[in-house]
Amino acid sequence: MTETTTFRGVRWRREPGGAVSFFDDSTGAWVRWAPGVDAPPLPPRWGLLGVATKVSRPGWRSRWRLIPIVLVLAGLAVAVAQVLLPSASQASQEAKAAEALLGKCLARSGSALGHPSYSAKAVACASPKAAVKVVQVVPTTPGSPTCPAGTTAMELPYVGVAHPHVLCVAPLHRGG
Repeated sequence: MTETTTFRGVRWRREPGGAVSFFDDSTGAWVRWAPGVDAPPLPPRWGLLGVATKVSRPGWRSRWRLIPIVLVLAGLAVAVAQVLLPSASQASQEAKAAEALLGKCLARSGSALGHPSYSAKAVACASPKAAVKVVQVVPTTPGSPTCPAGTTAMELPYVGVAHPHVLCVAPLHRGG
């Protein structure tokens, strides 16, 4: 004798041999239930068929739960470090590029917000394009010296470096 019931809006039937099926409204057919099958919850007391009704899952402290969490946290830490900390190679390249400009002259490349801007490439000081000379390079760390009187502090942007060195530039005085 086949036993039928409705549990949580799902029709269930149990055959005399113990096979359990549920009616899938989307396909219009009976689907045989088995452990681990994607199915609605079994009706109460139908799990006493000698078959486990719940799929066993690993505990929260098992490696199967902790490994993905640790991997995600490690990836997040690496991403935050890459965003917040400049690459050592970028910072050292910027420091070398700033030091290389010491004693060199820069050409004016325009003005921004009423202040002149200068190119990042050195030009010959005898060139008519030369406008200022780099007289000192100052790091932007707290307690660093400031630019001497008669010079102007300027920073050249460098990709990946949040605090580039300050170049102290003095205008070139041409006789004539």
